[in-house]
Amino acid sequence: MKAQIEHVSLDFIKEINNNICSLQIQNNIMCFALKSGQLFIINLSDPSNVVKFQIPLINLNQERLLHIWMNTAGTRVLVKTNFAKYYMCNLTLIIKFGHVAATQYKEQQFFALKKLNRKDCDIISVDWSFDQLQMLVGTRQGKAYYLDLRQGDPSPTRVYLSQSPIDGILWSKTGGAIIVAGSHILYWAPCNSGVVATFTKHPPTEQEDFEALDKESSIKFTAYKDSFAWVTRAGIVFGSIHQKGRLLSSSKMLLSVELPPSRNRIKDVVLTDYYIIILRGSELLIVNQLNNKVVFQEVLFSKEDEKMLYLCADYSQDPATFWCHSTENVYEIVIEKHMEGIWQLLCVNGQFETALNLSGLSQLESDYIRERYADSLYSEGKWLEAAERYGAVKTGSSVGSLALKFMKFDDLQYLQTFLITKFKTIVNQSNQTQIFILSSWIIWNFMNQLNQAEESINEESNDTKLEDLKVIKEKLEKDYQLFVQENLDKLDRETVYQLISQQNRKSELLFFANMIEDYQYVLSYWIRSDNWYESLKVLVTLQDAESVYKYGTILLINAPDAAVNTWVQIPNVDPVELIPSMLAYFNHYQEQQRLSHRPLPNYALVYLKWCIKEHDSQDSLIHNTAIYMLLVSMDTDDLEGEQEVIKFMSDYASKFDHNFILRLSLKFRRYSVAIYIYSELKLYDNAVDLALSNGMITSAKIIVGSLESEDTYTLKKLWLKIARVMIHEDKDMKESIRTIIEDSNKILSIKDLLPLFNELTTIANLKEELIRSLEKHRSSMSHIFEEINGSIKIKKEIKQDIELFNKRHQSLRPGVSCDICEKLLPTRKFFVFPCGHNFHTDCMIKEIIKSNEFNMRSQIESYQRRLARHGKQSVNVRELDSLLSTKCCLCSDIKINTIDEPLQEEDDKENELAWEL
Repeated sequence: MKAQIEHVSLDFIKEINNNICSLQIQNNIMCFALKSGQLFIINLSDPSNVVKFQIPLINLNQERLLHIWMNTAGTRVLVKTNFAKYYMCNLTLIIKFGHVAATQYKEQQFFALKKLNRKDCDIISVDWSFDQLQMLVGTRQGKAYYLDLRQGDPSPTRVYLSQSPIDGILWSKTGGAIIVAGSHILYWAPCNSGVVATFTKHPPTEQEDFEALDKESSIKFTAYKDSFAWVTRAGIVFGSIHQKGRLLSSSKMLLSVELPPSRNRIKDVVLTDYYIIILRGSELLIVNQLNNKVVFQEVLFSKEDEKMLYLCADYSQDPATFWCHSTENVYEIVIEKHMEGIWQLLCVNGQFETALNLSGLSQLESDYIRERYADSLYSEGKWLEAAERYGAVKTGSSVGSLALKFMKFDDLQYLQTFLITKFKTIVNQSNQTQIFILSSWIIWNFMNQLNQAEESINEESNDTKLEDLKVIKEKLEKDYQLFVQENLDKLDRETVYQLISQQNRKSELLFFANMIEDYQYVLSYWIRSDNWYESLKVLVTLQDAESVYKYGTILLINAPDAAVNTWVQIPNVDPVELIPSMLAYFNHYQEQQRLSHRPLPNYALVYLKWCIKEHDSQDSLIHNTAIYMLLVSMDTDDLEGEQEVIKFMSDYASKFDHNFILRLSLKFRRYSVAIYIYSELKLYDNAVDLALSNGMITSAKIIVGSLESEDTYTLKKLWLKIARVMIHEDKDMKESIRTIIEDSNKILSIKDLLPLFNELTTIANLKEELIRSLEKHRSSMSHIFEEINGSIKIKKEIKQDIELFNKRHQSLRPGVSCDICEKLLPTRKFFVFPCGHNFHTDCMIKEIIKSNEFNMRSQIESYQRRLARHGKQSVNVRELDSLLSTKCCLCSDIKINTIDEPLQEEDDKENELAWEL
């Protein structure tokens, strides 16, 4: 540790003049008071800005400031005068508004504590540590008061009474409370009763007596964090209110004789984490608390009339700042490297935990402390704690040498604790070899511990001890699982497999496989264990189609329902690959069905139907297999089952192999199915033959009856096959003949059936049908005769119409004109139409050429070209007359097609004028 004293320059404050009475620094705010009543507030972050504030004293000649106490936030100051007057100053407002606005904000900036202005309330000690607006005060009269400044001018609440002055007071919610009164130091243990109740409702937990220091003007008690120091005649008593055991009796003491000799008594003390700063006259001492050695000693330069007063500390800063002042000057005590060498002293004193909690330790220093701590614990027989400490050492002794310390014990717990702690310590380092060795060793020990625990359980007969052993085993299992979970990426898979397998720990091996997601191993493990439920759970997690194919047969046979439910949850499974498994299961299913007295569900068929219906499978092998199972599993005479197969095939007509299913149906004598397939293949002869050969006449009729689109020859041929069977097998010949004819929808007649009868058939059996046939023939001939007569009649009517048409003529009125040119009609060759329109031939030709009748126009133009080129001998006048006489050019489509043309031509000026109004 290094320290130096730096003088704080206050020359710019002329009012000082050897007049400083008190100095306080909290939260980097410095406040010092002059006896004349002036307060100087300096924010040490901006020391050039000094705020001056005048306390209004009653008598400027006689009243003087004696002391000030500042709260730890640096926001409030308690001021004491020699007239037993007390003032509370709000530093925040004073700094904000300054002395200029003192009149306006006077009541907010400071106010008198009138209820303390009594001669029997001479405050000499103050504790602000527990709150910024609440405090405990101790008086020279031996009274301790509680003040709540939130009430403005508070009424003091007395919490303790002593015959001696209260030189020190401290309250902590978690540490307890201390009062120093004369030669007594009293301690109250922590309670939840609050500040006042701690002292008033509970007697002191401890009390110690020391010869009091007789110097009245000195500060006899100080506190920092949970530490305190009390100056007595014999020396300084110091300790911590959080230390174990009895607090006061276990406190330490720095004897006065341990300090360098001096004529002066101790004036003031302040504490740091590991040092005591002592002001003795004008001499400053710093003593190490751990060994009571003086580490710094220096005399402060002062004038003859200058008097050294007190020390103060600002613990809000990091590091804390320490100060000393006289009536004239202020000094800062600058401490550097204050932690240097502390950890060695703590180790010497056996305070290893405290040493480890020091900041700024190097890795080597921390490891040295841990190893010495572990040595101490090991020597005391605390092997489990020692194992943890040894394991936390990163450098130092080798793992092997430390492990040997615990390998001599039969209980693997100590060695395992060391190895696990060591593994956690080095797990983030780059030494992969050491990590591999340690992790493997730990796994091996876990397996040995579990084996030992099981052996102990098997050998134990006492129920109470047995339960304890089971608890130990459960904890080992949880520790193993936790270690694997936390360090999964640090474990070598193959090594761990071998280690656990050699110890035959199946459940631990299974847990490890699950953790590394080696579901193939987990799946094979459950398969070998015949645990189908767990196997299928793994399959769902694995979502691996290859595993489904691999274990499909064994799972489907042993847990068909669950297996099928699992398969449908794995989307990439190809059902075609599962066909062999389903066929093997189907063979097993048939055997079970033969032994069962009730129908059993075929789960393979359920899965196939799901693939077809829900998954829209298009593979013919899937459909073939489903139909095969339907065909084979039904009874021989199960007509409903065959209808179910037929319906299935009709729903998926193009998805299965007709020839394959036909062979199956014939093999297993499912004739309805075979007949259906023959029909689908349009092999109607085969279908009818199969139906008739198996006595399924109705099926044969249905087949032929559905062939409406076939030609009559084919239908007659098929009906004749049915008729031949019916005639020869039915005893009622008359009914058979009538039924055949009716069912064939009259395609067959008695004439068609005659060749089918044998020589034993009597006419009586045919009489009715023959008569009915002859009557039908007679009716048909009558109808034909009527049709012939009708045709003859129509022929005569047509002949008469032709004769009338040849005699038809049209009469013209005298002076009739052409409907196009409006000139007399007889002047040139003309046409007269039945509609009443009359046209000159040339006018009609012009009109047609102007029209949209392209067919007639092209024929006329062709006629005119031939006439122009080759003369009259090249054309036939009747050809033109025949063409022109086909339709009237005014009331036929010749004129209708001109509806989209304008009403008048562009050069028709006369008509245009006629339309003008």
